Amino acid sequence: MVRLFAWAREFIGQGPQSDGRRAEGSHAVFTIGFVPNSEGLGCEAAGVHVDERGFVPGNRHCQTNVPHIYSAGDLSGRLPLSSVAAMQGRKIAEHVMGLTAREHRHLDYDKAASAIFTDPEIADVGVAEAEAFAAGRKLRVTKVPFSANPKALINGDTRGFVKILSDPATGVVLGGSIVGRNAAELISVIAVAVTNNLKVTDIVDSLLVHPALAESLAEAAY
Repeated sequence: MVRLFAWAREFIGQGPQSDGRRAEGSHAVFTIGFVPNSEGLGCEAAGVHVDERGFVPGNRHCQTNVPHIYSAGDLSGRLPLSSVAAMQGRKIAEHVMGLTAREHRHLDYDKAASAIFTDPEIADVGVAEAEAFAAGRKLRVTKVPFSANPKALINGDTRGFVKILSDPATGVVLGGSIVGRNAAELISVIAVAVTNNLKVTDIVDSLLVHPALAESLAEAAY
């Protein structure tokens, strides 16, 4: 929710602005979290630890304190995203089947992409800009508005922007945020870069389709 407010302020401004912009709306949504549905599952009878909030924590394999019982989805107390739950399920299946012959990459919840399906859409992945600067971390921040994108002009929808955060010393992509049409789809490119420690040059050097909204990703990576 904090990130949503930050993006909203950046996109539409906060209240009346010097250029006349004003944020208006008819409703406000206030979210305070969620409650796990762990009651009645028989966790206590099975010896599975349930914390004081009702969540069932697990290790990096999603195993609970009882090794043959796993915890996934909202019950695990991790990110309450369906994409995270699905990935946890795949990782559990790999672990149960003993698939250790190939590289087994553990989940890094700090690199999970998320989206808010508003109009326009809002999406992000990786390092949060405000939190990084507050902690004194150095970042290279590049931002490109969709008003400079040919496909956005063709679509008649130039709202929003693409922002990429990278390490100024190495060029490794650390995160990014997108506000605009198809943001939930476009963030996947930055998510792949963050997950695999790719550099901004890897995005810049990719031959992307023209005209496409994804071109703004390469421009933001320069």
